[in-house]
Amino acid sequence: MIVRSIDDAKRFLGETLGLPLVKETHIPEKTRAAFFRCGGCEIEVIEVLPEDVRQRRLGDNAARIEHIAVRVENLDDVLTHLAGQGGEMDAPPLLHDGDRMSFSVPASTMGVRFQFIQKNFEK
Repeated sequence: MIVRSIDDAKRFLGETLGLPLVKETHIPEKTRAAFFRCGGCEIEVIEVLPEDVRQRRLGDNAARIEHIAVRVENLDDVLTHLAGQGGEMDAPPLLHDGDRMSFSVPASTMGVRFQFIQKNFEK
């Protein structure tokens, strides 16, 4: 989820809903993020730091779902399979915090942006 305030999101998800905080990340001048355990899944909330970019992605909303992340065993296999089904990615795979990931073009995946992520990627 993209949120206007990471602190408000942490209070709501952590204190109000009682979801355990499992990880926080920060990319200076870009984003702050927090991950909360929800059953067998995690909810990631992201505060985009440049106000103009945050406004463009959120509009007048306090929060919105931006994409659905799916953990995969082998990203290359998934991307090959999706390409064979007409699925398109918005850019080549990228590495972040040791994970390798790729995002779909929503028009090629039922109108939803998906993030396919291979955790703890080793070359």
